Amino acid sequence: MPHRILVFGGSGAIGGAIAAAAARRGWQTIAVARTAPAFEEPGVTALAFDPFAMELAGSELAAAGPFDAVCWAQGANVNDSIRTVDLQKHEELYRANCTYILLTLQALLRKRKLRAPAKLCVISSIWQNIARGNKLTYGMTKAALQGLVLSLAADLGSEGHLVNAVLPGALDTPMTRKILSAEQIGVLESATLFGRLSTLEDVASAVLYLCSPENTGITGQFVAADLGFSRVRIL
Repeated sequence: MPHRILVFGGSGAIGGAIAAAAARRGWQTIAVARTAPAFEEPGVTALAFDPFAMELAGSELAAAGPFDAVCWAQGANVNDSIRTVDLQKHEELYRANCTYILLTLQALLRKRKLRAPAKLCVISSIWQNIARGNKLTYGMTKAALQGLVLSLAADLGSEGHLVNAVLPGALDTPMTRKILSAEQIGVLESATLFGRLSTLEDVASAVLYLCSPENTGITGQFVAADLGFSRVRIL
């Protein structure tokens, strides 16, 4: 039976890269977003599902299961600090980055849509462990994912499920190059021995290993796909 992976956040750059890479491996790949993402990659089934507005039971997503692996690559970002934080936006970001995972995983478990042992992977960020200026809400919600992954690993281990997170750093995407200046990108590129930014492929490769049948014992771990930026940095 082909390995089947569910990727939430399929309309985003990271989720899209993970779904495309999984399909190229021959995995049955279901990519989900609140509005169905567009995919040209053969082997990707794109579906719309909003856990805040609909039930899993009776949905196309439920019919596509059960799943051997699930990756949560959805999420949102905002710039704020203690002086500028807006409570409504703060709570909205928590819903997008954290509550979304709680609702979808709970529904998958209740409807028995996970094959045991399932491989579960959350896309967090190196900024769950490192402080950046003007990133209060984003850093808080990513830090909350650390507690979520560890709690899930503890609660679901008896069922054989493995739960991990991949932590990207600054990625070489059109959005990054639009937001950051050439000087800022140069500083990031020169911060490691590799002379480049991490890529979407770097992140996808880490996720697919953790979600693959080859992962038989890694759980409760946080893998930084950042070319060593957060741990082995040139000063």
